[in-house]
Amino acid sequence: MKKVLTIDKFLSIWIFIYIIAYFLKLAPYNPIILISIALIFFIASLFIIIPRSNERSLLTYYITINVIGKVIPFILIYNNKITYDDMVFTLYFILTYIIYMQLFEEDIICAYREYVEFIIDRDSCSEGALYHWMIQIQKYFNQQKEMIAVEEAVAV
Repeated sequence: MKKVLTIDKFLSIWIFIYIIAYFLKLAPYNPIILISIALIFFIASLFIIIPRSNERSLLTYYITINVIGKVIPFILIYNNKITYDDMVFTLYFILTYIIYMQLFEEDIICAYREYVEFIIDRDSCSEGALYHWMIQIQKYFNQQKEMIAVEEAVAV
């Protein structure tokens, strides 16, 4: 079984969770700077992914999750005022992520590099966690359909 890149390794996931909390008014600080950083990474990664895309690439998946998780939230809040506290929070947020990765002895650059390689060729390296669970759910439902078909065939 392939190694799965867990979602806790990606600052983008942390940002997305914070965005949800911000929209639910559970978090006070504007995440626009964090979203901007995530968007810069997304756009930069497209320059690596698109030229190397092939039939095993997950470009559509990658673009879809990034539009939902970054572009749409950015559009919804880009006019919100950025305060000094928002900037300080952004620094603490990023530092917390870096400390977390260091505590678990994870290399941030390697995690992102491996994820980009996974998007380019889903068969060549570790799976992304979201993709892994989508595939597992799909397999489960396919098994359920097969079991129902067998039961119906036996009943006839």
